Amino acid sequence: MKSRISFVFLTLFCLVITAKAQVVEQMISHFNKLKNVSYKSTNISKDFFSDKLYFDTVQSIIVKQAGQQLTFRFKGNEQEDIYDGSKLFKLQFSDHTYRIATNATQAAHYYHSLPYLIKRIADNLQKGIKAVQFPDSIVNGKSYAHFKIKELDSIKNNKHVFSQTTVLIDKKANLPYYYRNDSKGFIDGTNTYLVVFNEYRFTHYQLNVARPIDLTKMVLPADFTLEKPKIPLPLLATATSAPEIPLYNLNGAAMQLSAFKGKVLLLNFTVNGCPHCIESIETLNKLQEKYKTTDFSIITINLFDDKAAILKFDKSFDVRYPTYTSDKTTLEKYRVQAYPLFYVVDKSGNITNSYNGFSTAIGVQMVEEIQRLIL
Repeated sequence: MKSRISFVFLTLFCLVITAKAQVVEQMISHFNKLKNVSYKSTNISKDFFSDKLYFDTVQSIIVKQAGQQLTFRFKGNEQEDIYDGSKLFKLQFSDHTYRIATNATQAAHYYHSLPYLIKRIADNLQKGIKAVQFPDSIVNGKSYAHFKIKELDSIKNNKHVFSQTTVLIDKKANLPYYYRNDSKGFIDGTNTYLVVFNEYRFTHYQLNVARPIDLTKMVLPADFTLEKPKIPLPLLATATSAPEIPLYNLNGAAMQLSAFKGKVLLLNFTVNGCPHCIESIETLNKLQEKYKTTDFSIITINLFDDKAAILKFDKSFDVRYPTYTSDKTTLEKYRVQAYPLFYVVDKSGNITNSYNGFSTAIGVQMVEEIQRLIL
């Protein structure tokens, strides 16, 4: 009798779990059947490499054409994406220019849109990752179905590696009202540990309107012009003298680059939030430790972030070499157009090599170059 009761309880429990999971599956099915949908989203994202938060409000229109071809228009505070089914227009409001691309996923707002976020939920369910239901959440007096989807939960290098999505479903619209993903983990191939989140609230839904905007016939505003491609400047040639620039340490003390003449230098142009800059930290820390008692210095120059932001960033990522600021003329003198940018300078003050970007291979080359100059 006991085993029969247990079996009945287990059967009922499975039926309840299945019924709960169907709420999420019904939402996915409902969205996929929509002919068109428009909505407003308010987005908050944490910067990958700092505690800085980014806020945006996006007005979105998604229309399916014949054959289920997706077209969309995402208009945020600073830029707009318009995809007509074959090409993507990326409009920049700051200078009234636009770019053209062919891949819809290149849209600035694509990875914050309902099509992407709902597909992400669907993909997780297909992988067998369960949507666990919690008691309904009440927001402004309205009840929403509350689910969590834990995609990853483990330990790596004594750190918590984690990814979980929280979804509140609007029972009337049968679509998300709230979506948040919290993640912790490492940049692939590095020991750089990140804590991030992305949060969205979706409101002002309009579903299957009779005459949706035809995005295949969109005409761009007349005051927008095609962005002119930037002509990359060649880096400073080897055997040329490293240009003189002012340097200011984070205590405000001023000096000139020439004060380091007689040492082998690694000039490192960086900016907070640059992923490849962060990847280079481990290599630079090792160089700093190995050659700190020799005639060698790493001169890291950040031209954009303020003192407080640099100090916080350097502490967060365990930067063990000094960071300096300089004036904007440094960008032109050293032809800085991307980050990170490295110049190796010999004891006579002449450039021996330059490296645009960072990779494991570039790190090995820099270390070998510096070793050769020091010995």
